[in-house]
Amino acid sequence: MEGVELNGHPERRLPKLVNVTVKGADGEALLLAMDLLGVAVSSGSACSAGSLEPSHVLLAIGRSPKEAKASLRFSLGRFTTEEEVDRAVEAFREAVARAR
Repeated sequence: MEGVELNGHPERRLPKLVNVTVKGADGEALLLAMDLLGVAVSSGSACSAGSLEPSHVLLAIGRSPKEAKASLRFSLGRFTTEEEVDRAVEAFREAVARAR
């Protein structure tokens, strides 16, 4: 999607985690939209879970504070189905449109 950038290395990463920055989006609106659409995601990075401050990890890789706050982390589990991933992708498209 235009304006959505992967955080971290494209190949050397854990296969069950995806963290993206949504350029031009309000981070709080993005997180709320995903929740309202029934998809559980986290904001920032795992290292900053529970903090209201921008993720120090995302700041260290060059994201601005606003971009760090407009970042989402998707976590997949052992029992996550392809159908659930497809639903999350569609919800993400809608949430991005709402948050911009």
